[in-house]
Parts: sequence; C-alpha cells; structure tokens
Amino acid sequence: MRKRSIIVFSIAVFFLVAFFCLFILKQIVYHAQTFYKSTSEYVVQSNALFLEARISESLADLDRISQGLDFKSGDIRQINERLSKLDEASAPFVKGLYYSDSSGIVYAKDGSAFDTKNDPFLFKAHSGMIKSGVSDVASGLLSKGSHFFVVKSLLDNNNIPSGILFYVIDTGALVNPIFNMPFVKSASSFLMTLDGNFILEPRVDSVIKKYKEENPSVAAKDRESLFLFSEALKANSSGSVILNSFSMGTEFVSFARIKNSNWIVGLVETESDFYKDFMGVRVKIIALFAAFAIFVILLFALITLSGSRGMSSHRLTLQQEADFDELTGLWTESYFEEKCERLLKENPNKNYMLFGIDIRGFRIVQQTEGVSVANEQLVMLAKRLGQIAMQQGGIAARGAIDHLYMMYPIKDRESALKEFDAFLYNGNYFAGRAGERIPTKTGIVFAGKDYEKDSVQNLIGKTSYAKHIIQDNLLKNYSVYDQNMEARIIKDKKIERYIPIAFSHKEFYVVYQPKVDLTNGKVIGAEALVRWNSPELGECMPDEFITLFERNGYINRLDFYVYQKVFEFLDERIKAGLPNVPISVNMSRFHLGDEFFVKKFCELFKNYNIPPQLIEVEIVERSVGDGDNRLIEVTKQLHENKFRVAIDDFGNGESSLNIISEIPADVLKLDQKFMRVDKNGKVPSKDEYKIVAKIVEMAKSLGKETICEGVETEQQISFLRSVDVNYVQGFYYSKPLKESDFVRYLESHS
Repeated sequence: MRKRSIIVFSIAVFFLVAFFCLFILKQIVYHAQTFYKSTSEYVVQSNALFLEARISESLADLDRISQGLDFKSGDIRQINERLSKLDEASAPFVKGLYYSDSSGIVYAKDGSAFDTKNDPFLFKAHSGMIKSGVSDVASGLLSKGSHFFVVKSLLDNNNIPSGILFYVIDTGALVNPIFNMPFVKSASSFLMTLDGNFILEPRVDSVIKKYKEENPSVAAKDRESLFLFSEALKANSSGSVILNSFSMGTEFVSFARIKNSNWIVGLVETESDFYKDFMGVRVKIIALFAAFAIFVILLFALITLSGSRGMSSHRLTLQQEADFDELTGLWTESYFEEKCERLLKENPNKNYMLFGIDIRGFRIVQQTEGVSVANEQLVMLAKRLGQIAMQQGGIAARGAIDHLYMMYPIKDRESALKEFDAFLYNGNYFAGRAGERIPTKTGIVFAGKDYEKDSVQNLIGKTSYAKHIIQDNLLKNYSVYDQNMEARIIKDKKIERYIPIAFSHKEFYVVYQPKVDLTNGKVIGAEALVRWNSPELGECMPDEFITLFERNGYINRLDFYVYQKVFEFLDERIKAGLPNVPISVNMSRFHLGDEFFVKKFCELFKNYNIPPQLIEVEIVERSVGDGDNRLIEVTKQLHENKFRVAIDDFGNGESSLNIISEIPADVLKLDQKFMRVDKNGKVPSKDEYKIVAKIVEMAKSLGKETICEGVETEQQISFLRSVDVNYVQGFYYSKPLKESDFVRYLESHS
C-alpha cells in the first residue's frame, strides 16, 4: 500500500514538474522575444540618429560653404580648385567637394569633365526639385567605387536654380558604424532606400534581399512577407515586423527611416534550426524528458537524504549587461575596456592615444540648471567624441556620470598632440556643430609599441591621475600622464591623510628668516615660515604641502595657526621686556575670496598686547590680477589697522606697474629668481640685474621700500648695494631659524 502511494505521489509530482517546466519554457520564449524586439529597435534607432547626424553635418557644411564662397567670381575650374582646398580638411571618407553651375559641367581633380545632369538625382537638384538631400548609391561619376552624393541646390537673386554644391562620399564610411552594431552575432545590419535599392546588403540570406524583385517565380509567401515589410515602412518611421517567408522561414526585422534622406537602416535576424526546434514539438518533448530527469533526481535525493534535517536550495540569477550607453549612444566603459584590450593585443606594432575626458562643473550644472541641461552638454560632447573616434579609426565610450573615454591609433606623440589641439575649440573647450562651448579637462596616456604596456583599466586610471593635476587649473585643458605625476598624487593623498592628525598633535612649527639692513648688517625684521615635522612623513618643507593645502581648503587653518604662533612669540617677548623686530606673515591669495579675512585677522591679533607696527602682511604678486579691487580693499583695511603690507615674489607674476602703483603696499619684495645661482654655479644674467635696478628705481619713485630674497653671495650683496636696495634676505646671512636660534641670532646682530 505504501509502495503504491509512493508511485501515485511520484506520478503526480512528475506531471506537476513537467507542467511547471513547460510554463517556464513558454515564459522564457515570451521574454526572449520581448527583449530582442526592444533591444534591436533601440540599436537600430541609435544608428539612425548617428547617420542623421552625419547627413545633417554634411548639409550644414554645404550651407556654410555656399554662404562663404563667391560663385560668381572665376570659372568652374577656379571655383573647384578653391573647393579642393576645403576638401583637404574634410574627413577621410569624403572623396570630393564640387560645384557645378547651371550647365551641369563639373571638373574632377584629374581635370576630366563630367555632366552632372546625367545623374538623375543631381539633375533634380539642378532643376530645383531637390533643395538639399542625399542620393542613392552611385558609381563611376567623379570617383571610382561605390559612393553617394550630399547635395545643396543654389539659387540666384531671383530664386532660380543657378547650380549645385555637393559632396561625394565613400559608401565604405558607413560600413563600420552600420555593420558593427553592438548586438548578437547572428543578426545582420542593412541600409537601403525606400524604393528598394540596397546601399549595404544584409550579410545573411534574407527575404528582404528580394525586395525589388518582380520575378513571378518568387513564392507567394515571400511576396506576402515583402508586402508586409513594404506596408510597415510606409506606415511607420521606425518599428519592427516578423516576416514568414517560404524560402527563409521566420525573420525578425527592425528598421528606422533616416531624416533628410530616403534611406532605411535595419537589423534582420533569421530563424535558425535550433530556434525552430525550440519553438516546435520536439523541444516540448525534450522538456518533458528534462522534467522527468529532474523528477528522478529529486526522488533519489528525497530517498537518500530522508531523515536529514533539511534541504539546501540554490538560486541561479541571470544578469545581462548592455554594451551600449542609452543616453549618449556611445559604448559602455566595460565594452570599451574589452574592445581596447583587443585592439592593443591584435596590433602590437601600433601606438595608441587614450583619453579620459570630464566636463568641468558638471555637478554644478546639474544642481543649478537641471539634469536635462547637464545631459544635453554630455550628449553633445559624446557626439563630438564619437565623430572624432570614427574619423581616427578608434572607439569612444561613456563611464560613470560625465566620464567619457576615447582611444585611437597614432603615428607619434607630437603629431598626435597637435592633432588633438585641432579638435579643441577656443582654448579648453570641445564644441558641437551648434558652437556651444563645453568646458572640459582631459587626461591623456600613450600606449602600444613605444609607450605604456599596461591593462586598459590601469591606463584609464592613469588618465585620471593626469586630470587630477589640472583640476584646479582652468587655463589648462589637458595633461599627459607621466610616472612622476602618479608618484606626486600618491604622495599628496598620503599627506592628506595626516593633515587632521598634524593639527591635533601640533606638528606644525614656525621658523624665522632674518631680514638684514644692507647699510649696517643688522637685523631689522624676519619672515615667519611654516614647517611640518610628521612622525609618519618626516620633515616636510612648504613646497611639498602648501599647494595641496590651498587646493583642499586647509590653507586658512594653517595660516591662522602661523599667525597665532607669531603673535604668541612677540607677546611673550614684550611681557619679558625683550627687544622685538617686525615679523612678516604670509597671506594666501585664497584669503582674497573671504570678505571677513581682515576682521578675523584683527580679532585674533587683539588677543595679544602687540603694537601693530610689529606685524607686516606679505601678499604674493600672483594675487594681483585675481581680483585687483579686492586686493586694494584688503590692503587699505590692513593699513587702517596700522599693519604694514608687502608685495611678495615681485617680478614672478604678470602684474602691471599701474596696478602696483594703485595698491598701497609699503614694501616690494623682489622674487629670488633674480638672485638664484643654479646647480652648475651659473649666476643671473646682466639683463636680470638690469631688471632689479629698474624695479628698485620704480619702487623708490613710488615711495616703497625694497627687499631682495635669495641672496647667497658677496657678488650679489655688492650689486644690491650699488642699486640701493634697502634690505636683503637669504642664506648669505642666515637660513630660516627655529625660534630659539632666531632669538640668539637677533641678540648678536641687533
């Protein structure tokens, strides 16, 4: 009895499992068809947009040329010679740019003459029946091989046709973008005209290849399918249709019409034998046997594992990732990496240029102007990169957010960088055809035979390093990766880790470099400079971290830390009744953006009993020009509070003398480059000494004192005395000293 129950139970489970398998099979078929339909339609429409863009650009070029060229001056030969120069700057796929007047005659580059009115399409353009547009495929006229025309009809002042202007474009230019649609290997692309002429035939046997045939021997079922396809084309600008022909079986065709032409781009998938089996009875039988096998396995597992505490189950998840970015129409970053790896592997004797490109301020645009406006910029830039990549025989892609990538083959580094400069518009802007400027920053790395040999993923990382270097430099649009760059960024990241710890553990300290009066050699003041002694990083000099602090905002905290230490030092000496000299402190140019800087500086100063005449504020010359009115205002505010002001590193920037005369500074501090002796012992030139003399003369005429930095030799001292410089600072007298050492130096040189 128990045995019979088990059998009945087993049979019931068998049919239940079989029914479940058939249901799942049906769902898989349904979702596979739905996925195929939506994906293929999207891919076809994306390629249609690409071709529309290319046609629109060609038409826009013809319109621009027709407005900028005087067709009344010179004969046909002369005009076409001028056009051939424009043709030389065109993309490689353009075979020629020509003009023909109302006679229809045009001259090829080899001097031979052709009558364009012999071509039906160009004849219609001559007669004014076509104002502008794109022809079907032609051959033999003005160019060997398969080509097509993009034409604009020209009108005289009375709106009467006076000639045509047209491009001859190689049909091969369409092969790569059309025949390399990112989809399945079994599908095939095609490009045809509405009247049935194929520009690019599908690479598989398909009933649509018989579209123009009027042969009565074509099977009735084939004619029905072709009629269905024809009606779909007439009724819709894009879509898909299932064709059931006698000769080819079931085919799935997606199509999209291309604006400004009578072209149709499409994708056809023919039904394979496996697909027939999958949809037929045999597959259902296979499914039943599969269900029975599953049942037997489950029954065996139940018998062998009976008495166990439970059963474990496993879930299989199927995940599919598209290779096509929906917003921009470019490839995804993952596909880009895969494709580039293949290019580098298959072409070991070639060199490549790889770009990482971001839009400057993309998130700001998103927040202030909206996501749609930001996306418009992204799409425009992506479109331009796609065009460049195609012209150069490369590939472009979109990564996360606004990160775009491009790689293409090059001959050598220098010519590639010059060529890249030609792609830029107005300094650091990429532009679309509409002329909208898009601010970008680009990291570049060279790879291949003579350059970096690394994974594409690592190469992309190196473009990020290069971009990082120029992220705060709005005047520089791209940077080329090198090994030192990566080491510097890694070091910056390491330094950034220890900044908060340095403040909390008081690792920063102040050193003082004496300023000496040239007339008597006595100390008249000192400059306060910051140093960092880190247990992890060692002794850090300002040139290792000040720029980083300016970038990450810590410069404000660091400067005020130095101010406090200087005030404490002076205050302690005053309380002890010890003599003091004025101390100068540095003000970063980034403080100019803080309208409350002087107020905060004065509030800190008031906590100490120090005469303001003992404090001098040094502002670097590079600040001049960043906001001249603001700098003048800050200087006046400091003067109102009795502080002295010096212009530091004078002669290192590009400030005009007029601006310097307007800024009420007390001291001009000459940049040490005028005194610097290089490692080979070379001293500054006579011209540099002449500049120093002129600056000192100018400063005296403006009533300002002068001090020269970087003084190291007796020869320099003699020269500076001869031009009547007031004070000097440099290793000739003293290096920067710790507080205790500076006190001793002050006592012995007062």
